[in-house]
Amino acid sequence: MSQVNVGAAVLNQTPLDWEGNYLRIKSAISAAETAGVQVLCFPEMCLTGYGCEDQFLAPLTEIKAIEYLHKLASEAYSCLVWVGLPIRHEGHLYNVVACVAHGKIVALIPKQHLADDGVHYEPRWFTPWPAGKRSHWQGIPFGDYRIRGGAWTMGVEICQDAWEGDKRPAYGLAKRGVSMLINPTASHFSFGKNKVRQQLAVAGSQIIDGVYVFANLLGNESGRVIFDGDAYVADRGNIISQTQRFSMNDHELIYSTVELKSVDDAGDDIISLPAFVQAKAVSQTFAAANWEASIHIKEEEFARSVSLGLWDYVRKSFSYGYVISLSGGADSSAIASLCYLAIQLAEKQLGWEGMKKRMAYIPWMNSVEDVPSFTRRFIQTLYQGTVNSSVETRQSAHDLAACLGANHAEIQIDTLVSEYRTLIEGAIGRELSWKTDDITLQNVQARVRAPSAWMLANIHNALLLATSNRSEASVGYATMDGDTSGSISPIAGIDKPFIRVWLKWMEQVGLDGNLTIKGLSGVNALEPSAELRPLDTKQVDEEDLMPYPILNALERWSFYDRLSPAECASKLNQVYGAQFNAAQLDEFAHRFFRLWARNQWKRERYAPGFHVDDYSLDPKSWLRFPILSAGLEKDLPTCI
Repeated sequence: MSQVNVGAAVLNQTPLDWEGNYLRIKSAISAAETAGVQVLCFPEMCLTGYGCEDQFLAPLTEIKAIEYLHKLASEAYSCLVWVGLPIRHEGHLYNVVACVAHGKIVALIPKQHLADDGVHYEPRWFTPWPAGKRSHWQGIPFGDYRIRGGAWTMGVEICQDAWEGDKRPAYGLAKRGVSMLINPTASHFSFGKNKVRQQLAVAGSQIIDGVYVFANLLGNESGRVIFDGDAYVADRGNIISQTQRFSMNDHELIYSTVELKSVDDAGDDIISLPAFVQAKAVSQTFAAANWEASIHIKEEEFARSVSLGLWDYVRKSFSYGYVISLSGGADSSAIASLCYLAIQLAEKQLGWEGMKKRMAYIPWMNSVEDVPSFTRRFIQTLYQGTVNSSVETRQSAHDLAACLGANHAEIQIDTLVSEYRTLIEGAIGRELSWKTDDITLQNVQARVRAPSAWMLANIHNALLLATSNRSEASVGYATMDGDTSGSISPIAGIDKPFIRVWLKWMEQVGLDGNLTIKGLSGVNALEPSAELRPLDTKQVDEEDLMPYPILNALERWSFYDRLSPAECASKLNQVYGAQFNAAQLDEFAHRFFRLWARNQWKRERYAPGFHVDDYSLDPKSWLRFPILSAGLEKDLPTCI
C-alpha cells in the first residue's frame, strides 16, 4: 500500500477565456502544492470552458487550448495534474483529459461516451473514443491508457463515462488493474442530481476496490446552465472529502490522504512515471454544508443555484446590476429576492473586499462604502401601475424593495396606455372595449411597461430580468415584449406552484434556517393575478388557465414522460377525478394542448433561462417543438 495525497479542484471558468481560465487553474495548482497534494483532478474541458458550443469546431479553440496546456505543463512539477481540453486526432475532434507531470504532457485520455441528452450536444462536436484503442498524438500517448506512479496505477473516466451503467470504463479498468480512478466532469445542476453523482463516485471506488476522485465545474459558465461545483474523494465505498456546493469563489479545493493498493500488472497500456514519495498525511477535513441535510433541500438548492447563476451572469457580462419590473406579484418578487440573495451570499463567502475586487470593473464601485450602499445601486426595481393595479400589489412591491434595500421607483403608465389606445381607435375607426378586445387591452398594458424598464437598464448598464416562469411558458400566458422582456429569464425553468412555495419558505424559514426575507409577507398574502383587466373583474391566473398543479402535470407527462395526449387525459382523470368532474378535466386537457402548440413561437423568443429542474421548455437547449404544426389537441379523445 502507498500513502498518497489526492485532490480535486472545482473551477468557475468562462468559455474562450484562455488567459483567465489558465490563471484560475494555476492558482488552484498553487494552493494544492502548498497543501501537499500529489495528484490533482480538474473539471472537464477546463482549459477552454465546457460551453464553447460551435466554437469547438473553430480551429483556434484547439490551438489556444494546446498552447495553454504546454504553458501549464512547463510550470507543473510538484504534483500530477489532470486538465481537460479538445484535441483533433486522425481527422476527429475528441474530448480529452491531459495528464501533466514533471514538466511535460505525459498522456492524453479521450472520452469514450458522449453526453447527448437534455442540454448536452457533445456528438455535434466530438467523436467517442473506442475502449481499448491506443495511439499517439505528436509523440504523446493518446487513448485508453493507465498511469503508473510507482506501485500504484490510475485510470480515467470522463463525466458521461460514469453514467453508462455496465458499460462504464471503470469495469474494464478494474479488470486491468487500477488503484485509483479520476473523473473530470462538467455536469450541470438540477434538483437532487448531485446525489446521483456522489453515488457514481462511490460505486466507482467500489468497482475498483480503491479510490475515486471526482471534480465538477462551478457556477454559471456560459449562460443557461449552472454547475454545482461538487467534488468528491471516495475511498472503497465511502465519501471521505467533498466540497460545499455553489461557492462564489473562483475555485475550491479538497484533498485527502489515501492508501492505494499495489498493482503488479505491467501491460502495454501502462505509462510509467517516477515513483511518488510517501506522502505526509493531511489533517484538514472537507464535509458537506449543514444545509445539505435540510428537509427543505429543494428550496435551498433553488435559492443557491439561481443566486450563483445571477451573480456570475452579471459579472461575466460586465453589467452594473439588475433591473426588475416589480409588479408586487410572485414572479418578479422571487427574482428580486434572488438578486438580493446573490449579494448576501457573495458577502458571506467573499467578504466586502472580495466583492469589490470581483466588481472592480464597475465605474462607481469605489464610491460605495458597504454592502447596503452597493445593493441600493445594484438592484433597481420599478413598479408601473395602471387603473387596474391594486393597492395591495403596489404596497407589496414597495415593502419588498424596502426590505431588500433596492432602489425603488413607482410610475403610473395610464397616460401611455390611453395614448396607444386612442391612436389605434383612430386607425380602425371604432372604440376598443373589454367585451370585444380583451387580449388587446391586456397586452398593451404589459407591453407599455417594457420601454421604461429597458430605459433604466440602459441608463444603469444593467441587466433587465424577464419575469416569466415555466408554467406560463407552457401555455403562452405571458405578453411577448412585455413581461418576457429581458436579457435573462431567471425563473423560466421552474413552475409557478414551486415559486409560491419557495416565497413562503423564504419569508418564514430561509437559507440555512436563518436568512429570511420578511418583506415577502405582502406578496405571499396575494392570489396570483396579472392585474390587466379592470379590478372589479377580479382576474385570477388559475381561472384564466386551469389549476397550476394540473397544468404542470400535463406539461411533465407530455414532454418529459412522452405520454400521448390520450394517455395524459386518462392519467388526468385517474389523479384528479376526485376533485374535478370529467367535463372540467376534458376542458383543461384541450386548453393545455391547444395553447401549447399555439405558443411555440413565444418560447422560441424567450430570453435565455436557467436550467434548474430535470427538464425545461427551452427550445434552444432542451425541448424542440415545431413552430407550425397540426398541434396535439386533435389527438385527445372527445371526452374523458
